[in-house]
Amino acid sequence: MFKCTGVCDSCGRCKNSAMTRGANERKTKMLTYPDDFKATLTKKGYGIAFDIGTTTVVGMLWDLNKGKQIAARAKTNPQNEFGMDVISRITFCGRDRQRLDLLRKKITDCLNEIIAELCEETGIGKDDILNASVCGNTTMSHLFAGYSPITLALAPFHPAYTGTLKLSAKEALIDINKAGEVVIVPNIAGHVGGDITAGIVASRVLDMEGVSIFIDIGTNGEIILTDGKRAYACSTAAGPAFEGAAILHGMRAAIGAIEKIRIEKGDVDFKTIGECEPQGICGSGLIDAIAQMIRAKLISKTGRLIGAEDVDKKNLDPALKERLIEIDGERRFVLVSKVNGDDIVITQNDIREVQLAKGAIAAGIRLMLEEMGKSIEDVDRIIVAGAFGNYIDKESAVTIGILPAIGLDRIVSAGNTAGAGVSMILVNEEELALAESLPQYVEHIDLAARENFQDIYLSSMAFR
Repeated sequence: MFKCTGVCDSCGRCKNSAMTRGANERKTKMLTYPDDFKATLTKKGYGIAFDIGTTTVVGMLWDLNKGKQIAARAKTNPQNEFGMDVISRITFCGRDRQRLDLLRKKITDCLNEIIAELCEETGIGKDDILNASVCGNTTMSHLFAGYSPITLALAPFHPAYTGTLKLSAKEALIDINKAGEVVIVPNIAGHVGGDITAGIVASRVLDMEGVSIFIDIGTNGEIILTDGKRAYACSTAAGPAFEGAAILHGMRAAIGAIEKIRIEKGDVDFKTIGECEPQGICGSGLIDAIAQMIRAKLISKTGRLIGAEDVDKKNLDPALKERLIEIDGERRFVLVSKVNGDDIVITQNDIREVQLAKGAIAAGIRLMLEEMGKSIEDVDRIIVAGAFGNYIDKESAVTIGILPAIGLDRIVSAGNTAGAGVSMILVNEEELALAESLPQYVEHIDLAARENFQDIYLSSMAFR
């Protein structure tokens, strides 16, 4: 853990090479694949797989002759200029074709930049890339393919298209061989997208014995529940808190973001991405902070942040008093005191935002289990997918109630399963066939249509 005084020149870490280069993402990792994944090797040349996230876009270049990934590159999704979440981008589009075309051009330009950079890095020509596969949440898939996403914001949230889309490189506006084919992985439902389809392919969750939960935590928390015979899917509107939005000092997982927190004996230890002066707090750090504050008895089960006057009453460490402040009638807990600039704090409103987000996810899990006639005790494993899931502390996630308490050894962080799955679909025709079958096999559950949704949601907001 790194303790920073907030004075950049005193520690010098803010001038590390990553920040000097202007890096704004955690390092892109080469992905891993299931042991039973074997390339058919019937394709020739090179292929590229894209995972279009709301925040980050990842491109992976493959040698199709060898079935081998040879390079990867990530970029920030340029559509965030028009909103950090999918609803903002849908609202921006409205029914205006020109705005839709603008968002489409933003993302296709981004993909083409990745293609150019990967080709320059590897010495491979664009004409040698004969195939591309693309996955993303339903909104991202619509925007990439040029379909209006407006119906995704209107009940009953039906997508504008269903099934697998296969486009020519020209139709997809992708700068690969003109004869190349671009496959867009099918969505499962209005807010359960092709990224989840790809995640199912990569994780092999439907082949596992017992009861399994597959969850991708983000602005929407997509959940798959299967017992090996049936499979259900749902999407929960978790909100943007875990993406750093709606949090006073929240930020994306970029250089300077606090990503880990520990509170011991009234002191706060933290780690930032890039190990430099803290600029704010990202989702994994936020979950850690709330969990640590709960353990330190600074937050009640209802989510109330105590005041400085409560420290003695609760027999807590006196050093906590100076961190418990109140500004304009709102209580705050100081994580980092800065000599210059604003302190980095967790506010009462931040806590409420986390409760709303984690309540939605917890309620989704409970209702899905109820639908299948199962209980938490029946769950054999939880697979946490996505880049965010790869960095959150499992114990902290259980402490605040995002994930049910089934034993940390049964909770697995699977990383970017969307990226792995869309790559497998690119390389292997059998994996594509599996992906195409999933929308018919996986039953979508509309949580909002359940009579007890509101009651379960409200009760799930409380901390344990």
